[in-house]
Amino acid sequence: MAKTLRSKKSGRRWVYPFLIVILLAAAGTVLFRIPPSLQDIGRIVQSAVGKIFSLSAGQSPAESVLRGTIYDRNFNELAVSYRLYSVSVQPGEVINLQKTAEALAPFIGRKAEAIQQRLRDWSGTVELADDLDEQQAEQIEALGLKGVTCKASEVRFYPGHTAASHVLGFMGDGVGLTGVEGKYDAVLQAGPFRRNNIPDIDFKGQESLGATSADLILTLDLGLQRQLESRFRQYLASHDAEKGMGLLIEPGSGRILALVNQPSFNPNYFWKAKETNRVNRIYNHVLDKGLIRPILARAAAIEREGLSGPGLLPATVAAPDYGFTSDKLAAFEEQIQLYGSVFGNWESGPVTDQPADEPVVTGVQVGVTIASLVNGGWRITPYVIDSVYDHATAQRYLRSNEATEKQHVLDPALGVKIRRELFANWQVEEKNLVSYSADGLQVGREKGYSRYSMQELFAGMIPAKQPKFLLLIAVERDYLDPLSPESKKEKGTLEHMGGELLAALQEERTARMAESPPPKSAENLRQFFISRRLSVRDVPGKANEQVALMPMVRGMSLRKGLQQLNPHGMKIQVSGSGRIIAQYPLPGSPLRGVNECILTLDVR
Repeated sequence: MAKTLRSKKSGRRWVYPFLIVILLAAAGTVLFRIPPSLQDIGRIVQSAVGKIFSLSAGQSPAESVLRGTIYDRNFNELAVSYRLYSVSVQPGEVINLQKTAEALAPFIGRKAEAIQQRLRDWSGTVELADDLDEQQAEQIEALGLKGVTCKASEVRFYPGHTAASHVLGFMGDGVGLTGVEGKYDAVLQAGPFRRNNIPDIDFKGQESLGATSADLILTLDLGLQRQLESRFRQYLASHDAEKGMGLLIEPGSGRILALVNQPSFNPNYFWKAKETNRVNRIYNHVLDKGLIRPILARAAAIEREGLSGPGLLPATVAAPDYGFTSDKLAAFEEQIQLYGSVFGNWESGPVTDQPADEPVVTGVQVGVTIASLVNGGWRITPYVIDSVYDHATAQRYLRSNEATEKQHVLDPALGVKIRRELFANWQVEEKNLVSYSADGLQVGREKGYSRYSMQELFAGMIPAKQPKFLLLIAVERDYLDPLSPESKKEKGTLEHMGGELLAALQEERTARMAESPPPKSAENLRQFFISRRLSVRDVPGKANEQVALMPMVRGMSLRKGLQQLNPHGMKIQVSGSGRIIAQYPLPGSPLRGVNECILTLDVR
């Protein structure tokens, strides 16, 4: 049997030029598939060269270092790599097809007769499975079956599925393409990286790290992320809406604790998602500036009155916009940098064909602006990279104090007054929080045509006087009929949902700061293999054979979903409560050979 698992044979010198050619060709394939830029080309070639270096040092593919793990701030795995093994057979080299099939059947999960038949029907290489773990591969290798080969490959797994998918991004051809995976690909790839690959981090004078591997720790909180996603999906479903965004940050530091976009996607199957689902809406979608006009006008009025000026009238009885003209409000917007850059981390700017003379504002720009008005006038660019753990030095390197962009946009003393008086009209005293909401008709441009939509906005902070958390939620509906008071009462308002989420944060505890990541989660590994093994293996059958397909049960109640699934005779594994939000196998998957189904329910 050809050994690719932990091979101890010394490599031959002629092998390495051949490997170099292959890897450079692979890099060229990636470049062909991805829209090229100098940055992308440099990163991909660097990645290929790193792999070449690793192999030329004598490591076999089975022994290569895995890609670094991405964690939330509490060391919950957000993206993790596993080594899988495939088993393939060269039928022409097999001495006894029957004995070989019988020996492999327990590992493959098929009857020996079916394996033997497949080996007879194919003259070339037959791949029987691609989802074996290391122990199984070692057991197959120990059998010494002629013509049978086990080969290792690395697979990326996102345990949270849709959770924080727009922050994490995804990979293709072994290279990070979007999100954190793309921005910090050089750091996560196996092999050393330079300090300038991640200037956000203070590496204490070291220029090169990651000799073995390095992990990224984000500011995200997986618990808060899931809570926000769950409630947000419920709200959209009940209000016949599909589009929206949410952002939870610490206004005083800029840390992003949760970021939600709907529609969303699963990075484990990113190729199945529409391109529009993969857009990070809170960074790239335009919001109607009129939604926050009352906040901007009141802040400008407080600045106009100065430190010794009288208190302002409530917005309900004050003159429209406190007497400011559009030009004067525009000047204030420029002063506080409403349209300033917020893309210092892992994102780029919005894509829009809005006329250049009409400035546009995104959800994250609105969030940053409100945060600057309540934290003493400091405009802080939000970020998600907290630290890096380097396995070679066994150290956790924290974010540099100078990395976060800060700028005073208001006089410090006046900033304190604005923080104290700005949201006086919107404070909810009994809950110690600020709750602001607005809605309106947006008119935009799309492919040269006018586009209309209804937008709702919620902005809330807790505690009211010195906010620790800022929550921003925006919803967009393509139909233009505003919700009636009766409908709002029946279905619940955005303000009500936002207030409940903020109230729950009162119990928030400070995140632990462990020095090193824990061992890889056994539960995530189990879920990974379950999801892999639920995929249907290619078993030859008759051309006209009817194969049952997995029905769509997402969005159904558990009772209704079970009614759809019971006729197929599968074992059903259920987690959570509420409506079904995820299913494996995926809708439309052939059910030949599948005897288990996993249903994930929305937590209420």
